[in-house]
Amino acid sequence: MRQPADRVERGGEPAARHWMPTVEETDGGDAYLVRAELPGIPRECVRVEMDGRELYISGTLDESSAQNALGRRIGTFSFGVRVPGDADHDQVRADLVDGVLTVRLTKSGEHATRPVAVGTAAGG
Repeated sequence: MRQPADRVERGGEPAARHWMPTVEETDGGDAYLVRAELPGIPRECVRVEMDGRELYISGTLDESSAQNALGRRIGTFSFGVRVPGDADHDQVRADLVDGVLTVRLTKSGEHATRPVAVGTAAGG
């Protein structure tokens, strides 16, 4: 018998669970910080990737690796955000401490924007 909280897709199979962690983005002065709440999730189940200017946090937590995580946290999770242009993609660090993943993106010191001269179109 299924637990009352189980979701079921057509055909009677359990539905895949997907959730998005609570995330906070801040400017820490010399770096951008992205913090995600991942309570009870082992480091081995978390993936952090940079793809151009996109930061992705994702992972899969099955019942065997859930440890103290609540049942509603079983399944896949993901979060993506576009990072500012002055973030140094070679200076990214991720740490998972006490259920909080902190991704630190050091600023490169280069300005993300520059002025562009406005001219006139040639001709009549």
